[in-house]
Amino acid sequence: MNKRKFKKAYSLLELSIVILIISILITGALSVSVGSINNAKIKTTNDRQREVYKAIGNFLITNKRLPCPASLLKVKTVDADYGNAVVGANCSDAGVIQSGSSTNLVYGMVPSRTLGLSNDMAEDAFETKMVYIVDKNFTIASAVDPNFGVTTFSTTASTGIITVNEKPSGVTQAVTADAIVILISHGANKASGYNSNASTQNTRATDTDERDNDANEPTTFFNNTIFASSSNSDVFDDIVFFKRRNDFVEDFKAMFLIPCNGATASGSVTTSASAYYGQIVTRSTVACGVGLSQSRKCEAYGSWLNITTGCV
Repeated sequence: MNKRKFKKAYSLLELSIVILIISILITGALSVSVGSINNAKIKTTNDRQREVYKAIGNFLITNKRLPCPASLLKVKTVDADYGNAVVGANCSDAGVIQSGSSTNLVYGMVPSRTLGLSNDMAEDAFETKMVYIVDKNFTIASAVDPNFGVTTFSTTASTGIITVNEKPSGVTQAVTADAIVILISHGANKASGYNSNASTQNTRATDTDERDNDANEPTTFFNNTIFASSSNSDVFDDIVFFKRRNDFVEDFKAMFLIPCNGATASGSVTTSASAYYGQIVTRSTVACGVGLSQSRKCEAYGSWLNITTGCV
């Protein structure tokens, strides 16, 4: 007697379960892939920001000033001067935005060509122009002697310039109030940014903290407050890099740009004495008397060191 052989098939329920499992695995794989790509782009953007900072520091040492921004309105595939720093007075030109509340601040694109970098370095890894905010007073070289110790190279102190905030737990905290240079990537969402091949701004950010990094916020123009992070937001993805005056001085050994001067030194050698880092000033015999002298050495950040405290 022949026994019939029956082929066993999957039921519709079993097929549904298998398809569901496959879908979950594919979705998970795609999520991991997208996340990996974004992480790689974030790392590339961070690397570019560090390279731009190095180039700005080298520019400072060579030119004894910081560069102005480049125009945000230039198109990479069209404009031959893409990445050139603007040359208008006080960094004023089309595509460079003046702060409405802090008149010394300007907002534009990284001046990659002026810095001797490739055009790609003017952008983040998401193909959006990298923002460069600078206190324009530091872009003006002194007519006589450089003075990187003050915001105009001759008058106001270099403090209270740009405030950088973060929100680690929903509460705003200030990281520094003395930044003079900011680099901003508008991240994967590109909100408020300018694409490299466009002269118009992307859709504006809706996130409150991202809007602080928008050239046209909080009212008509940006102010002197920038957000570096906001962990309580599901939208915020800006990548912010900032440096203070002292960071430039320390990282690029720029002590020679900050003079000591009698006008700000307590008990100065003379009322008009001035010197640069490492130099020694000796008080005149007219002030001390014949055969007597008093000396001071110019130390870091414009501070005097007494070599002799009195006339000897």
